[in-house]
Amino acid sequence: MFAIIAPTESLYAQTKEERELLKSLRNEKEIDVILDVSRAKIHGYSESDFVYREDLRSDRDWPTLWESEYKPGLIVDFMNTLNLQIFDYGHSVKFGNYENAKYQIILIVSSISEKGDVIMNGYILKHGQKDMLCKLFVSGTGGTFGSKVNLMGDGFKRAGKELARQMNILFKRGRI
Repeated sequence: MFAIIAPTESLYAQTKEERELLKSLRNEKEIDVILDVSRAKIHGYSESDFVYREDLRSDRDWPTLWESEYKPGLIVDFMNTLNLQIFDYGHSVKFGNYENAKYQIILIVSSISEKGDVIMNGYILKHGQKDMLCKLFVSGTGGTFGSKVNLMGDGFKRAGKELARQMNILFKRGRI
């Protein structure tokens, strides 16, 4: 797995206060995570075009399956892996749909390859604010065997593991 990490602060020196604030995230009970797939290029197509093309090839109702089963399943794969890996690193903070959390991570999926490789950009912010505390780049390698959705699931799981690795570093050093 290959990942590039690009904190916003890489362009300028981070203050000690900013590093301490980022390290203190480990003490939060919950961090809200938004995972936006709507802007992704999936197999080179927009989400809606990808779903339409799959629907043309299938005897199943792909638009309904994508919205009710496949896409939510990918998000669950990502979140479960992220939370399990964070726990394995020794942290008790939980990531998920926590509207009342003090901090938020917004992840925007930019591409999903035919192999299921996932690339996303992430931003850590105080909940409800626009000022970015840190910028993230997260990727996960897709699978080798299985259906398209299975390959994507492998990519999302590995991306969750990668984000957990980055957050573990952030919790310890206050920077990535």
